[in-house]
Amino acid sequence: MGRKVNWGIIAAGGIARRRTLPAMKDVPNAVITGIMDKNQNVLDEISEEYKITDTYTEEQELLNNPQIEAVYVASPVCFHKKQALEVLHAGKSLLLEKPLAMNEEDAREIVQTALKKGQTAGVAMVMKHHPAHRKMKKLIESGVIGDIVSCRAQLNCWFPDMEGNWRQKKATAGGGALVDMGSHCIDILKYLLDDHVEWVFGDIGTRTFSYEVDDSADCILHMKKGATCYIDVHFNIPDEAAKGMLEIYGTKGSLLASGTIGQDGQGEVYLNQCATEGYDSNQKRKEDGLGQKVDYERENIYGRQIEEFSKAIEEGLTVSTSFEDAFETVKIIDALYKSSKEKKAVYL
Repeated sequence: MGRKVNWGIIAAGGIARRRTLPAMKDVPNAVITGIMDKNQNVLDEISEEYKITDTYTEEQELLNNPQIEAVYVASPVCFHKKQALEVLHAGKSLLLEKPLAMNEEDAREIVQTALKKGQTAGVAMVMKHHPAHRKMKKLIESGVIGDIVSCRAQLNCWFPDMEGNWRQKKATAGGGALVDMGSHCIDILKYLLDDHVEWVFGDIGTRTFSYEVDDSADCILHMKKGATCYIDVHFNIPDEAAKGMLEIYGTKGSLLASGTIGQDGQGEVYLNQCATEGYDSNQKRKEDGLGQKVDYERENIYGRQIEEFSKAIEEGLTVSTSFEDAFETVKIIDALYKSSKEKKAVYL
């Protein structure tokens, strides 16, 4: 077995505790060396569960540990800039939870610092590591569904008012459904289409709940290669009411996925290939369902993310989501908020 990269975790609660820490136990080239969290109870519980002896309540204490080579930062967005810069200046590799930063200005400073420092750095856009999405990308690249014309990505949940929840405050989250879930949808569409956004239009607001951030975001992204993408992300649609649809339509067919945009690495994908000779005035549709089911191997997408990042550190490989790529997503989100406010399309 090869060498394991020594990881430190900043903000060990939340998504780190729920998804990343459990996955790291089974990653062959990574080991959790130290964890940091402001909540001592969280530290004590995680330390006992994972047998981690090096625990800290301050970021700099963890960064002073010479054994730690890479740091996963899973804190609220408002802390991303400060903590990312601290990690980079400490000479550690950095995997930062999405989004990159609160706004374009902060994101630019992080990107520039990372470029100067030169260590491995990336953003945890975990949907790229879903084997179903990788299979879809290969099918799109093969040309089986033709030129891409239209796409849709959907991610919804029920997230009611909760006193003190940082995701529901603009000062700590930067935004609501668009920032938290829309960033995943934007990223996966850019990835699948291997394309960039030309202009956007957004209809974003708080329609159901009383918190400061948006609970609804319905967006259009017009891509440079010509496809139009639709994104609908909501905090006000019950989890069981939405299927997390990911739909890619081309001139020769479609790829239809449900439940793949999510944290559990599950979901189904269907390929629908169509004959395109001539015009059928009856516009007859197939009656055999969604098409041919696409098989793929299930795996823990959080574990895959850590494994591939650790390999990138060891072998000097390109990470799946660079800071430059994530910076583009931040600019798209900012443009969508501007579009919604001004009620017009915004070019990037």
